[in-house]
Amino acid sequence: MRPKLHFTAPQNWINDPNGLIYFRGKYHIFYQHFPYTCEWGTMHWGHATSNDLIHFEHLPIALYPSKSFDRNGCFSGSALIHQDKLYLYYTSIQYAQENPDYIHVQYSDDDLIASQSLVISDDGYNFDNHYQKHQVIDVIKDEKLGDVRHTRDPKVWIGKNGHIYMILGSKIPSDKGYDGEVLFYESEDGLHFTYKNRFIDSQVGDMWECPDLFELDNQYYMIFSPENIDLPPRPNSNAVIMPVDFDEETCTLTRLGHYMYLDYGLDFYAPQSFLDKDNQRTMLAWLRMRKPITNEKWIGMFTMPRVLTSYHHHIYQRVHPNIQNQFTKVTETLDFQEPFLMKTILKDNEVINLGGLKLYIQDDCLCCDRTNISIQQNKVCNMNQTPQLNHQCQLDIYYDHNIFEIFINDGYYVLSQIVYKILEEQTQYNKEITTILQIR
Repeated sequence: MRPKLHFTAPQNWINDPNGLIYFRGKYHIFYQHFPYTCEWGTMHWGHATSNDLIHFEHLPIALYPSKSFDRNGCFSGSALIHQDKLYLYYTSIQYAQENPDYIHVQYSDDDLIASQSLVISDDGYNFDNHYQKHQVIDVIKDEKLGDVRHTRDPKVWIGKNGHIYMILGSKIPSDKGYDGEVLFYESEDGLHFTYKNRFIDSQVGDMWECPDLFELDNQYYMIFSPENIDLPPRPNSNAVIMPVDFDEETCTLTRLGHYMYLDYGLDFYAPQSFLDKDNQRTMLAWLRMRKPITNEKWIGMFTMPRVLTSYHHHIYQRVHPNIQNQFTKVTETLDFQEPFLMKTILKDNEVINLGGLKLYIQDDCLCCDRTNISIQQNKVCNMNQTPQLNHQCQLDIYYDHNIFEIFINDGYYVLSQIVYKILEEQTQYNKEITTILQIR
């Protein structure tokens, strides 16, 4: 029942992708991992490598708690190639008070103490958790700058001046409770960082996780996962992107226009981008599963890698060509035991039903209903929709075990949905406007 084209851990829990990088001829995928059960717990960094982003070799755990400052978790972070070595930056977590009944979870959010740390690997395979761990940014002491508990997820890059820059997600008190913010730091050696600047916006949630800043076609974009951006019943599973101005010398960021969701599904969170071997801006994200598939010992997966491009200041997402090129066999029937790609056009008053997943147009929006093949659980919503489509709905629907990724109008919007069962007898679609491709 595992997906074949979506990354999963060998067993037990995963969440955020971390440290995505192409290093010495290999893709390195790190990920938030609790290696003992299918529930969230003390975070480790799992590790895998790949030649093609399709086939993966699973490796021993890279980072695990070993110091007083990270004894309760190695939270999310990123990777950097510096001096021909692999630098892994992560958020180290210590609980102010451990739970004696179960040390793998904190009493509450108030019990976190966060700092930012580094492990250096000479080869990308060996990580010395004993001697090579260093704190690079200590616990924030000034609550007017950031939150001692919730400042995390360092994303690093080498600037145009050769210095190393870091962006961190955080929050600060405000009249509405909290405002989300990002903090910027600079370093000449990758070991010692100095605070430079910050950006605050009261209109987008109240805590910004997993920030990412990059440039496409001479335009900067910022990605982040804001908490509490939406009213119920939509769960806290989303990520946004917005165009920004960014001055690297001063680390001054200015918002340009509105944000948009990176994915209009209900399970998408914590995306991270990196440059693939061809320097394409490529992104992976966590697809949240609320419980394991029946009789399975794993939970959570990543999206297929997506290439990001910019056109008229809008980000398009397309499945990485390594994945797209696998779908070359034309068929007239759907086989839910194998991945497939369905290309179709959906018009008003038409409904596509794919094993119980219903797609239809309403008020010029693509609507998705997974009620019959999802789970009924607190905070799990099963119906959602895109913004208006300007009366055009061309769909590339990728299916893999337990997941649909739907690319709308050549990746102008994307909508991904986790499902828990397939009802093949409910499948209905218009063959006259549909092409179905399987893996060769």
